[in-house]
This record gives sequence, structure tokens and C-alpha cells, in this order.
Amino acid sequence: MVAADNYLAKFAKVMRIILENSEKKEVSLYDDLKGLELYMQLEALRLNNKFTYEIHVAENIDQENTLIPPLILQPFVENSIWHGLSQKTGMGKILIKIKRQDEMLNCVVEDDGLGRNQTTNSVTTNKSLGMKITKARIDIINKIKNSTAAIELKDLAEGMRVELRLPFEVNV
Repeated sequence: MVAADNYLAKFAKVMRIILENSEKKEVSLYDDLKGLELYMQLEALRLNNKFTYEIHVAENIDQENTLIPPLILQPFVENSIWHGLSQKTGMGKILIKIKRQDEMLNCVVEDDGLGRNQTTNSVTTNKSLGMKITKARIDIINKIKNSTAAIELKDLAEGMRVELRLPFEVNV
């Protein structure tokens, strides 16, 4: 019963964050990562703690004042969990790294799960809805901000690496 209560409390927090942030064009990196961490905690519980995760943000980034589009990393983490780690034999890991490179914010989501070539789902032939929506969001960001935001997918020996480059924005 305690586990169910814990899960429901985390789920309610995630839903509240999603609803609050869905109305905003940008949120603080801190708030977005807080929601993402809650989401990963829920998924870890659902999968009986089959994976761990780490989030590393470069020290020169003020998480409270750095702005990003809400839920921009979530589809990549979801893909890592659902398509890579849930089907993997044994423990898995997700690593999220965020650093500034010139005027861009470089966000990496990397997992050691099954890569696109090993998954039993039709991931390689059917693009996920989350990926499609995120690419459209990146196109809009590039048009509005005249930037070079981009997504790059890299197959690893074990797992997948997604690099998302966004314009570096701070709350002034």
C-alpha cells in the first residue's frame, strides 16, 4: 500500500508539472529537470528499478535562470526507457548531460539499452510521435529565434545517444 501511495504521489506531481508547464513557451532548466527526474522515478518504479539515471549540469549553467522549452527532453528519455531499457536483460542506465557550448545549450540523453538495431519494436521504421513533435518544435524555434537548434541521434555499441542543441537563453 505504501508503494502505491508513493507512486500516486509522484504521478500527481508529474501531472501538475506537465499541466503548469504546458502553458509556457519556456521554463527554467531546473523546473524541467525536476519534472524529468520525477518521470524517471515513476518509470523506474514501474520497471522494478531496472535502470538508474544520472543528471549532470555543467557548473557554469544557472539552472534557475536558464530557459528551455518545456518537456523538450522527455520524449528522448521515454524512448530510452520504453524501447531501450525495458527490453534489456539486466540493469540499464540513463545519463543526461547538459552544458553550454558557445551560444548553444547542448543536452545529451544517453542510455545503455538496446539500440535501434536491436529493439524488437518497430522503432527504426516508425518514428515516435514524441520525436516527430520535437523535431517540429525545433523547426519553430529555429524560425522564431533564427537559430541552429538541432537533434542528432547516434547509435552506440550498447544503446543510443541523443544530442539536442538549443539556443542558450537566460531569464533577464
